[in-house]
Amino acid sequence: MLHPLVQQTVETEYIVLEGHGGNALDFSRASMKRWKAQVHDAVAAFSDRCDRIVIIGHSMGCLFALEQAAKGRVAALFLMNPPLRIRPTLGALRNAFDVAMGLSHSRPVASAARKAYGISLDFNPFHYYGWPGRYIELWREARRIREEVVSEVKCPVKVILSGLDEVVSLSSADAFINLPNSAVKVLEESSHYYYPDCDRERIITQFADLLKEL
Repeated sequence: MLHPLVQQTVETEYIVLEGHGGNALDFSRASMKRWKAQVHDAVAAFSDRCDRIVIIGHSMGCLFALEQAAKGRVAALFLMNPPLRIRPTLGALRNAFDVAMGLSHSRPVASAARKAYGISLDFNPFHYYGWPGRYIELWREARRIREEVVSEVKCPVKVILSGLDEVVSLSSADAFINLPNSAVKVLEESSHYYYPDCDRERIITQFADLLKEL
């Protein structure tokens, strides 16, 4: 059954980036270049059969969404925790440790992180050879998007940031201050992956407001 916000005339697609949903070795073999190509191809395919495209992005996905918007290929963006400024905390390390040790069930925040990681546990350290490279690519891409791309976005943009984010700094909001048609909301009780029910309702409301603007 479709969500009330999604009409029968709306087509939806979830993009699974290469290396996600598999194991540590799959992620090592992936690349920022390939991820960007995937999003580009998906948007191109939608452009051939849809009048307007709205991209919902979370974390790294927001970077790809912003690039597509800067090229004038989408009608609106809904961005959750865009990592324009990355600030890893001890909370992020704790989540990773709890997930690796099978302790994530003890904390809702860690449990949400386990579900969102999208990569199965792998205790072979050699399978992680490519991970440092992926994170270096992420840092570089975040800086490029922040400094060169965001200012070129013309479509409506709604940004949701989490007050308790373990990875993304709230200063990421600064990139949108002078951006026309943008709005930023901070959810004080949410983290990078965990959203309590009250904040989930706020997210749905914000998304509904965005659709009404189109």
